[in-house]
Amino acid sequence: MTLRRLIAAISLTALLATMAPVAPVLANGAASTRNIILGLGAATYLLIQHNRKVHEQQAQQARRQAALAQQRNDAWAAYNAEKRAYENEVAVASALKREVAYQHNVVMQQGRELASIGMQQSVVTQRVAVANPKKGQPTTRQVALVSYGWGTL
Repeated sequence: MTLRRLIAAISLTALLATMAPVAPVLANGAASTRNIILGLGAATYLLIQHNRKVHEQQAQQARRQAALAQQRNDAWAAYNAEKRAYENEVAVASALKREVAYQHNVVMQQGRELASIGMQQSVVTQRVAVANPKKGQPTTRQVALVSYGWGTL
């Protein structure tokens, strides 16, 4: 209820203020011209400031877009570099697989040749000294080596 009374009082005051007699405005040609020029100057200043702000925002947006484009280009370049590196690694791995397969075939062929002439592949063991043996551990250990094609040592 108090809000309605407040709104009614404000409305009544505004109505009475518009009905009150107002002193006549004295027109002065020089002052009027000065006020028009100042008003146009203020409007021009506000328009220039607004345009400056708009252009700053557009330039900032263009900088953001350029930065995003640069990041995208950098990401694309990095992707292509990684892709080329991966393809090179695949080629190296493929060449290594072929080399290992070739060596395996050579070893198997030599083993068959040795078997055909009556020689067998032998396992060579050697003793390796351990620097600081712990209590309860042997001081030497056996390492098994496989010799292909050299016979028995």
